[in-house]
Amino acid sequence: MTFNAMNERYEEITVCGKPALFTSIRIKRDSVPAGLYAYDVRHDDECRGIPCEIAPFVMVNHWGTIILAEPLELPDDGRRYIDEDIDWNYAPLDGEDTANHKPCTTISDFMTAYAH
Repeated sequence: MTFNAMNERYEEITVCGKPALFTSIRIKRDSVPAGLYAYDVRHDDECRGIPCEIAPFVMVNHWGTIILAEPLELPDDGRRYIDEDIDWNYAPLDGEDTANHKPCTTISDFMTAYAH
């Protein structure tokens, strides 16, 4: 089952140094607004809840969906393996420009904060 991106609430996280929205559900790609990029995340085969791969679509071991304001660089095979210590942070983007930032929970909030 897939869900409309505009009707869901998200966690704002940081993926590969970029702000992203995360949900554990599958999002309908045609419901993601133009200018945003959606990817699926696969978790480990041992089911320990460790995100391990980002791809345009994941069938097995689906951990969730991430939405970004800019595309991720993916290798030629279209799948990026996650280094959990470097690529994945459950906290929102931090830094000077984000000191007073309230984490985004909707697509509209995210677009206001990050879409160019």
